[in-house]
Formats: sequence, structure tokens, C-alpha cells
Amino acid sequence: MGLFRKKKMDYGYYSSYSSKRRRLRVDRAALAVIAGILLVVGIVVYFNFNRIQFLVKGYSWSTTSELVRSFDNDEEKELLSHDKMTHILKWIDNSNKVTLYDEYERFYALHKELAYDDLVEVADYIFENQVPTLHQLGYKDSTIWKMLEDGAGKSDLQYLVDNKLSNSQTAPFRKVKGYNLKKINDYIEKYKEVKDYNYAVNIVNYPFIVSSNGDTKEKYDITNPDDLLTLVKKGFYLNDYEPKDLVNVDSEYVAPTCDHPQLRKVAANALIKMIKDAEKEDMHLLLNSGYRSYEEQTKIYDETQQKYGEVYAKEYVATPGASEHQTGLGIDMTSQSVVDKQRLVFGDTVEYKWVVKNCAKYGFIIRFTEGTDGITGISHEPWHLRYVGKDVAKEIMNKNWTLEEYCLYKNAIPKYKKD
Repeated sequence: MGLFRKKKMDYGYYSSYSSKRRRLRVDRAALAVIAGILLVVGIVVYFNFNRIQFLVKGYSWSTTSELVRSFDNDEEKELLSHDKMTHILKWIDNSNKVTLYDEYERFYALHKELAYDDLVEVADYIFENQVPTLHQLGYKDSTIWKMLEDGAGKSDLQYLVDNKLSNSQTAPFRKVKGYNLKKINDYIEKYKEVKDYNYAVNIVNYPFIVSSNGDTKEKYDITNPDDLLTLVKKGFYLNDYEPKDLVNVDSEYVAPTCDHPQLRKVAANALIKMIKDAEKEDMHLLLNSGYRSYEEQTKIYDETQQKYGEVYAKEYVATPGASEHQTGLGIDMTSQSVVDKQRLVFGDTVEYKWVVKNCAKYGFIIRFTEGTDGITGISHEPWHLRYVGKDVAKEIMNKNWTLEEYCLYKNAIPKYKKD
């Protein structure tokens, strides 16, 4: 029986070949499907490329749909060349000038107080009418935007255009904080006289800093009264300011007639150091008056006016709110010789001469020196000192300046708000 048994055939080779053929057909079909999907995706992306880019930039689906519906391909590309614009739908409502949309957005950041339609109108005028002329006068776009950021408006730029003021003419004055484009011609004329850009800008802006120029009708309320260099005088007012770091000066350094023995701590420490060093040279200095409040200065001014008249009071007494004593940095000095009635006034003492020579080492200046009343508005007061810090005091002494001149040359103008 074994001799006649049929040998079983091995079909393994054929089965493997068949399976491979089936897999090949499946793989080809899968590739075809993927290729088809990619083709469809590619077509969709191609025809919606700008829409996708808008979405990637962060625009919402509804905003993107509005943009695609409102603009042609070139306009869409223009919009895509800029950062996302938060208020772009407002620009669509108010203007079809797509190339200016980015300017609208930047300009709105500077003028949120304007209604959208008003802002568009102003921006159109600036960028279509004024900017081309400003380019011809040498102003770059970055410079124009810097002027706008500094507070310039349409009328300011028009002043430059009308007066044909080039970038090179205005650039030095625009570096001075607080410049005003409409005063550039005045700055130029004043610079010819003073040969200093800071001084030219500041004396034109605040002519009352030099008192002989007359009083100002403007009232500037100082907002940085704690600054050691705050210029306090008619025009720049402290109102009800009171320093937070007032300290009492020890009685051994205070004249017996002094009823205002307080100073700001930095000034008190410097004064005590000066008094102690003077004592080593047999000079006997004393504080005669320190911090005075607005109310106290008002009382002093009124009493002086009633007793000696308005003209005298204006010349010899600071207007309430414009007294350096209110800063806690202004002091009246005296000496033991005056207290003992050996000398009539502090200006006639050897101590005064010592103070004139040495006070800057401690951060003080003689605030109202002889012959400077045309600048300061106050007649010579040899007894009145002002603490400004050592470096500033030395520079003022070396250059024979008043505090007003220091502020004008160094652009140390008080921060303020108009009353």
C-alpha cells in the first residue's frame, strides 16, 4: 500500500506569490488613495492659501471670511505682509485704502480718543499729503513715527511742511525732551543767541524760568516734588505737597529763634556734616529755618504784603506753593555771632564767607546770589541755601550758574500737569 500512496504536493511557493500579488495591489490602492487625498488637500490649500495664512496670523474664522470676501488676492497679500490688526474690521468699514490699514492701526494706538472715522480721515491726510513732502525734506518713516509718538499731530507736521523745515534743521531740537514742532523756528532763533539746544528749547517753552521775562499766566503743578532738582518758583507750583521723609534737626544745630527745624533727611544729614566741619575751623553755623508748609508760607506772604505792600512781598517772599522751603531742601542759615547780636546779618559774617566757599562740598548752593534776581526773581539772600546733591552743587558753583540756568542747560525741567 505504501508503494501506491500519492505524494502530497507542496503549493507553498504558489501561495506566497499569490499573497504578495494581493499585498502589492492593496499597497498600490492605498498609495493611490493617499495621492488622491494629497491632491485634494493641495487643491484646497492652493485656493485657500491666503485664508489659511490669515488664520495662522491669529484672525478669527469670521474675520478671515470677511477679509477674503472683501479683498482681491493682491489686497489680501498686502494685509498679510503686516502683523495682525486688532481693529481691521473697523478699517474695512471706514476705508478701502488697504495700503494704509497698518498706518491706521499704529496711529490708533497713539490716538485711542479719536473715533474710527475721524482717525481714518486724519491718518489719510498725514500719510497721503504730508508724508511724501516730509520724505522730500529728509524725514524717514521711522523719524515721522517717532514724532507722532512724541505727540505730534497733523497741524504740527503741517508746520514743518509749510515752513520747509528739513530733518537736519529740526533733529537737534527733537532730541530735547519736551520740544514742540510748532516752536522750531523760535528754537532756531534762540539757539543763535545761546548756542545750546537744551537751553534754546526750554527758555522758549518756559520763558518765565528767567524771571525778567515776566510772570506766566500758566500754572504748572509739579508732579515729581521729591526730585532733588525740582525747580520751584512762580510758574512751577507744589500746592499742598509735604515731604514724607522730614526729620527734626537736633537742637544743638538749630538757632533758638528757629520755629521750623525740619528738613528732608538727606538735607538734614548734609547740613549737620557741614556744621560739624565748620565748627572744626571755629565757624559756628546754625539752622534758622527749614521746612515750611503751604499754609505757613501763605501766612508769611500775607503778613509781609499787609506790612510792606505787594511790590515788596513779591520781591522778597516766595509765592505760596513756589517756596523752596516747602521742598524740605531749602534752608535759612545763621550763625552764633548773629544770635549773640555780635553781627547784624548773616551776610556780614565770616561764617557766610566760609559757606560760600565750602557749601558745594556738602551738596548745597547759595540759591539767590547777588545780581541774579533777574533770573531767580528773588533779591540776594545770602542766608538761603538749597540742597541739590554734591555733583550738581559743584557744577553750579564751577560754572557760576543759578539753579534756573542749570535746569535750562541740563533739561532738568520739573514734571507737571497744567492746572
